[in-house]
Order: sequence, then C-alpha cells, then structure tokens
Amino acid sequence: MKITVNRILLLVLGISYIVIILLRRSIYSTGLVDWDTIAILSSLIVVNTGLMYTGGLNYVAYTIMKFTNGRRKLMIISILLTSLVAMFLTNDVSLLVLIPITIAIGRFAGKNIDDVIIFQAIAANVGSMLMPFGNPQNIIMFRLFSLNFFEFVRTMAPIFLVSMIILVLFSLVFKDEKFVSQENAQKPHAFFFALFAALLVSTILGMLLNAPIYLFVVVIAVSMVSLMLFEPKTIVKVDYILIVVFILIFLVMNSVRLLVTIPTLDGMQSFLSSILLSQVISNVPTTVLLGKASSFAILSYGVNIGGNGTVVASLANIIALRNLSGKNFLKFNKYSFLFLAVTAVAGFLILFK
Repeated sequence: MKITVNRILLLVLGISYIVIILLRRSIYSTGLVDWDTIAILSSLIVVNTGLMYTGGLNYVAYTIMKFTNGRRKLMIISILLTSLVAMFLTNDVSLLVLIPITIAIGRFAGKNIDDVIIFQAIAANVGSMLMPFGNPQNIIMFRLFSLNFFEFVRTMAPIFLVSMIILVLFSLVFKDEKFVSQENAQKPHAFFFALFAALLVSTILGMLLNAPIYLFVVVIAVSMVSLMLFEPKTIVKVDYILIVVFILIFLVMNSVRLLVTIPTLDGMQSFLSSILLSQVISNVPTTVLLGKASSFAILSYGVNIGGNGTVVASLANIIALRNLSGKNFLKFNKYSFLFLAVTAVAGFLILFK
C-alpha cells in the first residue's frame, strides 16, 4: 500500500481518538462532529473529482498557460490563476489541477520550475482565504460564526489584497528566463463538465443559503452516479480517506476540548496561537480546536496566514512538496517562511492598527 499524507493523518488521528476513547470511556458523544460541515466538504471533494477527470479545468488552465514564453510570465500567470481557482475549488484541489500542467510545461521547455510550484502553493493558500468556500477552515468558520457571504469577504479582503501584492512582488525578484512551451490538451467532455460545474454551483449556493443537509447528500449521490456513468474507474479517485480525516479532526479536537479546558483567547493571543499552532498540527485542526475560544476575524487571519510556513501547515503545501524535484525542503521552507513572516506582520497591522 502506497504511503500518502492522507493515510499518515488517518493513522495519527485514528490512534489519537482511540487514546481519547480510553481516557473518556466513551466512543462518541452527540455534537462532536458537525455533520452539516462534513456533508459540504464531502460534496466539494466528490464534485471536484468530477471536474478534474472530465478534463474541463485542465483544458481551460492550459489554454491560458500555453501563451507563456518565459519564467517570470509563467510565474505571474501561475500565481494569478492558482489564486483564482483556489477561491472556488479550494487550495488543495487548485494545485491538484494546475501543478501537473506546470510540470508538463517545464518538462517540454527542459527547465526546472520548482520555484513556480512553490509559489503556486503559496498562491493557493492566499487565494483560498478570500471566499468562505475556499478552504476547509473557512467553511468551518463560516458556519461556526454564522456569517453571511459579504461579511466574510469584507473581513478577509484586506489581508487577501495585501498578500497578493506581496506575492506578486516576490515573484518579480526571480530572473526572467525565456523559453517556449507548447503542449496538446484534450478537449473536455462537455456534458459531464457542465453537469459537475452545475453541481459545484449548487453546493456553493446551498452553503451560502444555509441549505439543509439533504441537499448536499443529493449532490454527492448525483455526483457519484455521474462518475460511474462517465468513467467507472473515476469512482475510486474520490479522496474518501480525506473525508474520514475531516471527521476524525472533529472527533479528536472537540474531544480534546472536553478533556482540557481551552482558555478564551482574544487579541494578540488568538492571532499568534492560531498561526503557531497551524505550523504544528495544520490550520484545519487548529480552527476546530480554537474556534469556540476566539473571535472570527482574528482566528481567520491567523489560520489563513498560518497556512504558509511548515510543510504540514496546509495540505496544499504537502501537495506542492511532493511534486518538487528532489523534494526540495530547504527551498520550499525559505520562501514559505519568508512569506509567512511578512504577511503575519501585515495581518497584525490590519487587525491591531
């Protein structure tokens, strides 16, 4: 069996929950898992699988990227495109879709493009912070704090805009290198791509309108049937392990809250704690653990900024790292930590000016 990050997380969280069961002498308590949030996340995972394998996103992304004729242009286009896709399809899915295209361009041009992939990971974390459905932690906070769409975007817009400006400025530091890239891309299956796009819109609207859980169950069911009709083999491509990991995150972190009193955090404490804790246990578990002990704006800034830094701070970082030639930890850490430091200062100034 191939060892993957998701399987490692599954093992660690599974063992942790077994220990918690022994300590609490209880297998499950009502309220540990927010099943509505799990339904939303699951529907996004299944729908996005359909979008990837029908070929639509790859074709659209490649059509834009094929005009790249140099490293700096590729870098900027990759940053902007990855950020845009991450806003709507989550940070990790945006990388799963776009990094293979970036690798193909680099291979055709005979160039090492690790730096582009590293900045795509940062761009995915930045782009996903703006929308309430851009990443799992935003979905959790959107529901936890009972926000509406405009409240969320208005709160996150300042740090998003500043982070994007900083990221583009960072990319200009790299020496430009001209190369020609050309790759054939298969046209998408129009019907199924349109169907999954409609299901994605339905999921997003359902979340924003606080629709009942059965809507997302229906979306999942329709998506699974559509995958089987489109190509039966794609049914196993759905990341079921990731869904179980999200359930275990709720079980473990909310159980910890029952075993240990989490102090009420506010202001600078909440901001720094959410950033630092994200570096160790990732930003999604941090959101669940600190969610009821922090204010929305401060927690949201902390866990979204904290998605950069260590490899484990965000799933997007792990996806990017496993695509780097030679698994270049040092190069990744250099840029990711530098960006984390600069945006943390920017976030501090926005929140506590």
